Parts: sequence; structure tokens; C-alpha cells
Amino acid sequence: MKTLFALALLAITAWTAPAMAQVTASGLVGDYEYTGTETDGSKYDGAGALKVTMDKSGALEVKWDGGKYVGIGQVAGSQMFVGSVAEGKVVIMVMDVKPDGTLEGKWWRRTDAGTKGTELWKKK
Repeated sequence: MKTLFALALLAITAWTAPAMAQVTASGLVGDYEYTGTETDGSKYDGAGALKVTMDKSGALEVKWDGGKYVGIGQVAGSQMFVGSVAEGKVVIMVMDVKPDGTLEGKWWRRTDAGTKGTELWKKK
């Protein structure tokens, strides 16, 4: 009986946890500093500037380094998904929104040999 109760409690916790972790797109609007790695695992040179704004459609617009790179993002649960183009190649990002407001995740660029692209965004 205890085992059944523990499993039921675990199932309820797992089912309700995503609802408690919901992130709003408007809560991500702001200026960030970012660091990361290229898809080959090499680190970026220093930190860069990133700005997240909300488009009239409700989508998030992401601009790295003063608009050198531009992407569009959507929030689902506690994650932000971003599509962009860098060096003429499509980029996909999956960012986890942490409780302290930082975003951390992985990114992939079409035709790059590596899969070690990462970024960490800290709100200014």
C-alpha cells in the first residue's frame, strides 16, 4: 500500500510540476549578457550583449550584438525555443528558464559538424 501511495504521489508531483514552472514571454523581455560555446565546443571570446523584446504578435524577438544576429522565440512551459540564422545557416536553440531568471541551453547550426553549442543568458 505504501508503494502504491508513493507512486501515486510521484505521478501527481510530476504531472503538476510543469504547471508550476510556467514562464511568461513578457517576463523574459529585457537586456541580457551572454556567454557560450561554439558547436565545436570552443568558448566564445568574452561576453556579448543580447536584447529580448516582444513583437506585436506576441512572439519574442532576440537580437545578439546590436542586431548582428536576430531570432524569434516562443515560450512553452519553462523553456524558450529560438530560431535564427547565423553565418547563413539556420540555428535552433532550446533554452531552459532557471528560477533566478537566467536562461541556459543548447543550440545547433545546420551543417556544423559539432553539437556542443551552448549559451547562458544573464539578465542585466
